[in-house]
Amino acid sequence: MTEETQQPEPASGERLPSVTVGLFGPRRLVKTMAEVGQEVAERSVPGVRFVTGGYDDLSEAEERYLRLRDRIDSAVFPGPWAFDLATTGHWLTVPSTHLPLTGAALYAALLRASLTIKDVDLTRVSIDSLSLADVAEAYDEIGLDTTQVYDVPYEGPESVEGFAAFHKEKYERQHTTVALTTILSVERDLRADGVPVLRIAPTRSSVRDALETAVLLGQGTRMGAHQLAMIAVQVIPSRAESGDYWQQELALSTHQKLLSEARQVGASVTRRSDTLFLVTTTYGALVRLTEQFTVAPFLGALTAQLGVPVAVGAGTGQTARAAEANALLAVEESVAAGGKVAVYLDGGSDRLDLEPGPATTDAAPVDSASPIDQRALEIVTSIASAMSPAPGRQVVVDVESVASIMQVTQRTGRRMLKELVDAGLAWPLPPARSTGGGRPRQQFRLLTEKLD
Repeated sequence: MTEETQQPEPASGERLPSVTVGLFGPRRLVKTMAEVGQEVAERSVPGVRFVTGGYDDLSEAEERYLRLRDRIDSAVFPGPWAFDLATTGHWLTVPSTHLPLTGAALYAALLRASLTIKDVDLTRVSIDSLSLADVAEAYDEIGLDTTQVYDVPYEGPESVEGFAAFHKEKYERQHTTVALTTILSVERDLRADGVPVLRIAPTRSSVRDALETAVLLGQGTRMGAHQLAMIAVQVIPSRAESGDYWQQELALSTHQKLLSEARQVGASVTRRSDTLFLVTTTYGALVRLTEQFTVAPFLGALTAQLGVPVAVGAGTGQTARAAEANALLAVEESVAAGGKVAVYLDGGSDRLDLEPGPATTDAAPVDSASPIDQRALEIVTSIASAMSPAPGRQVVVDVESVASIMQVTQRTGRRMLKELVDAGLAWPLPPARSTGGGRPRQQFRLLTEKLD
């Protein structure tokens, strides 16, 4: 269960946007973070909501985060290890911070050790994660000698693997009387091996500072996320792949695949020509599509699915015209690079080259066991049978013809066509020009080849 604490909405006239902050870490620590968050919101930051993603083991951290990612504007992690794993694992989607571990946290751990562990000698201790400077400063403050205090600082995720062995070796050699760790899994391993151990926990003051930082990060996200963004997608066909029919087929395929991708972030797709498409979205959605500007949106997937090179350019701006201009300039840069990278321009002096993401394949085939997909198959089969197309001929229908064939109202026919499009069994064609005036008729091509 995800606990949620909601604060009152900002008073009338409050300019700062409401913010949702995700709190992640071991359950006991997250409970403390939520309590401090309540104090922060009540004291000085109205309109803040905290949602918690506590876990029992770090292996659950990604799943807990992904469950909440679409609801949060910023995040707080329990320490640098979890934060680095989220960053290097490319599943971090919002600005984030972590609880600092300093000498202040060490004071509390030493006090608890003196009160709870029999015959403990605080001058014979092994400590992980904290820097040598923080340990020396803390011991100097309380007037204790550090000659037999052993410390291994955190130097990246790989350094954590040696923490348990470090503490155990010092204790077995009788160099230490207690181990102090910041890592829950290390604490469990040492306790199972009979090593006296306590976990260094951040102070409430440190938690408060981190939460206030996260609120500021979230407010920046909310204010900047609504900035307009454009993504220009340019198909780069070779000379051998020319011809009006082939161009039309390629344009339809590109449009359909872009619609499928853009739907996931609420973006819209406009076809400028047979080879150029514009995706209109927001800066916040662009951040999600690019995974914090680490991978190119659409590039790898479209190139693999279409079988031709694709160039992608992204741009942002305060107006649609500015965002479009930056996107079109960026896609020209991507074309010049042969579509090997996507280019992002924000109108400033900075340019980002984004490498293609995983070359995903086409959408998964229709699963006949699914009630929705089975219904779509039945609809398209019935329509195709009634049309009796000649071998090799395309089946093109509109709302009126579907309603007539299926003997339903036009409203139901329109809904059936939407089901076919969602199931990947129909493509919306560009509206045909109307010679008599009025609204052009929307036609759809049935993908009867998927019935084979």
